[in-house]
Amino acid sequence: LFVVLFPIIAGDGINLQKIHPLESDLYEALVNLYISAGYALPSTTAPYSTDELALMLSRLERDSLSQQGKYLYDQLSEELSVKPKVFRLGAEVNLEGYLHTNKEYFTTPDDWIYSYNERQPLLSFTLEASPKRNFYLYTAIPFAPVRYGTADNINGYRTTLYGENYFTTTLFFLHPFVNGDNGISYIDVGVPVRAFGAVGGDGWNILVGREKLSWGAGKSGNLMVGDHLHYHNVGRLSTYSKNFKYTLLAIFFALAREYYKGGGDRYPYGGYFNHLVGQTAKSSGLNMFLAHRLEWRLFKGKVNLALSESIMYQSEEGTLDLRILSPTTIFHNYYIRSNANSMIAIELDITLLKGLNIYGQVVIDEFQAPGFEPTAGVKGALPNGFGYLAGIQGNYPVLRGFLFGSLEWVMTDPYLYLRDDGPIKEGLYQQLPGEYGINYVVALRHYIPDGVTYHEDFLGYKHGGDAIVINGQLGYREYNKWHTTLNLFYMLHGTKDKWTLWAAEDLTNGTTLEKTPTTSHTSTENNYDKDAHLRDSVEKTFVAGINGGYTILKGLDVFAQADFIYIVNPNNRSVNNDRYDFQLTLGVGYRL
Repeated sequence: LFVVLFPIIAGDGINLQKIHPLESDLYEALVNLYISAGYALPSTTAPYSTDELALMLSRLERDSLSQQGKYLYDQLSEELSVKPKVFRLGAEVNLEGYLHTNKEYFTTPDDWIYSYNERQPLLSFTLEASPKRNFYLYTAIPFAPVRYGTADNINGYRTTLYGENYFTTTLFFLHPFVNGDNGISYIDVGVPVRAFGAVGGDGWNILVGREKLSWGAGKSGNLMVGDHLHYHNVGRLSTYSKNFKYTLLAIFFALAREYYKGGGDRYPYGGYFNHLVGQTAKSSGLNMFLAHRLEWRLFKGKVNLALSESIMYQSEEGTLDLRILSPTTIFHNYYIRSNANSMIAIELDITLLKGLNIYGQVVIDEFQAPGFEPTAGVKGALPNGFGYLAGIQGNYPVLRGFLFGSLEWVMTDPYLYLRDDGPIKEGLYQQLPGEYGINYVVALRHYIPDGVTYHEDFLGYKHGGDAIVINGQLGYREYNKWHTTLNLFYMLHGTKDKWTLWAAEDLTNGTTLEKTPTTSHTSTENNYDKDAHLRDSVEKTFVAGINGGYTILKGLDVFAQADFIYIVNPNNRSVNNDRYDFQLTLGVGYRL
């Protein structure tokens, strides 16, 4: 399989099916090596097994690399060659402090840059099993707080750990619970969040369990599968060779009826969204994201092309039509609109010069085919759902590491990721108040002391539709030693959100004529915000942040991050005053 014999493949006892998490520095190091050597990015379908990372490294000729590249190549080779124990119990201790300046408006996890997904648990115990080189098992049990302390349909979510006080720490049990009780009530027993099994061989891998995923090279997010969810309940098959990779992916989510009220009167808070669900509530139905992805390396490794197609498949009865599982079909052509919503994505990255790479993504959720369907402004026309991402990134070897930078632009249509539930109502495709759509808005179930709650996110780009984003980075990294990154982020976000009701054109709502970013939410209603019709402006968000880390000795790291956030027209209301916050995180961690 490999062009160059690679020592870790020949080595006895190496578990080639170990899955390396998205946060691993291994992949970022390989990206730096590829761009520096003048090659397109390695596969952008993460995470990866040791076998696949070894294949990526074997494509590079060590002697052609810069001095810094050779140093990094040797480090990666050594790390990928580590022989695992048959059974390993690990532990991690983290102490972090979080300071900010605005405890009036920045009081939820969504208000923080270094937030719920980024914060490290005070303690974490990991179990790894490598009974054979073709099998790998992993689970991590964190001692960490819940996302929310309480949730109800009168006040919504609440927690005291994300800004109600100026300063908090990972010692969450020292901070009073929302009702004044001892903070130990915050402990999250809905764990683990990273737990899976993997099996595979030379050039293939099957992964089943809970793991974070990412499809694409985006810095601010990706358009089909983003890395911002806390975890994915996943089943994945990957097979790969020197110049081709195929992935079949299934991700499972709760069907929205588990946390939607349906029609009738709204809750006092949160519209039709039920914030508090009993632990005895029955979980039923099927909500599955199913996708296949093909990647090609072209023109002697200078170009990487990826084509992905997906459906969001729902069944209220919980039944699954086995035809849907075909790994080579065209999902769109099943024409089962009341069960599924399809999407296609095209991604391309090119490295024309050593040290300089350009990349882009386009997703199509809905479009008007001239001659086949009504076009914009015509009754019955469907609003377009496109997303675009384009970026440039580069690096330059300096000292014993790499100076790197990137600039990225993203634009998403107002109704991207949204849709109705299938049947025609009142002569048109439309989503009525209280109805959940067959869309790309998904929810994860979270434990809270009073029961369980659900948190919804876009599966693709984390900022959803109706957004224009510009993101820039500049940084330096010496692998396994120290790193720092400056990040600038600016977003224009229109009035549409994940709860905006979707509707075809009726000559009054004008849904097919709206352009990003929108300044009105009167065309359709909103399932969450009963006052969405008062939105009258574009929300503008600017974030300037810097972070860095240093490895004092193997296993002992220190970390810091500072972010300044400034928001104009918060919540898309021009009557709201500008809001800003300064957030500082300091941390130290030790891994055994």
